[in-house]
Amino acid sequence: MRMESVERRSFVFSLGFHEDFVIRRLSRLAARGGEDVVLFTGSPVVAGTRRAHASLIEYCTRVGLNTPRLVELPLSDSSLAVSRARSVINGLYEPIIADLGGGMRAVIVAVLIALFTSGKVFELYVSSESGEAEELHIPSGVTRALSSLSSEKMEILNFIAKNEYSNADTIAYRLGKSSKTVRNHLAVLKKMGLVVSHGRKGGLKLTSWGKAILGLNE
Repeated sequence: MRMESVERRSFVFSLGFHEDFVIRRLSRLAARGGEDVVLFTGSPVVAGTRRAHASLIEYCTRVGLNTPRLVELPLSDSSLAVSRARSVINGLYEPIIADLGGGMRAVIVAVLIALFTSGKVFELYVSSESGEAEELHIPSGVTRALSSLSSEKMEILNFIAKNEYSNADTIAYRLGKSSKTVRNHLAVLKKMGLVVSHGRKGGLKLTSWGKAILGLNE
């Protein structure tokens, strides 16, 4: 009997004085042994962050996860901070699960820029350290769209926004493109979660994320 391979993910966090949100994320997403856990913080590391890191090492050891790696970012040099974060991220398995709900804003921004410019597949959470507030979640398809959406795909999204339920052939005719080109773009946009087909005739409409990309949700 053939066994299906299990996807190996990586986890990325911005860490401050509190580790509870990291533990919640690892638990909710059923992190497994062998999956990297990376914690970004500012340099030099302060005592509160070292305590949080020590607590996470204890937790990960107890439940059989990889020892979490603490990475210091030199916030006095913004470009170097982003470069160092990106260097670490480039070495991680995909998809990357990033929760930037803790730590300093400068660390969060540096890691976010590194993620978007890395070309890696990642989904983003921004949760509160206490766990009491609502969390922000951006799926991997949307983060990919934000970092790599071509002008042709944007043109198709804008057309669908103005001409809801058009099919691929209509879009191709109206935009002066080949049906094959449009269908290829639509396949990617559907995979990103920005467009869905509706009904038997395959009319197309934007998802809520597709509208968000175009700023149409307000």
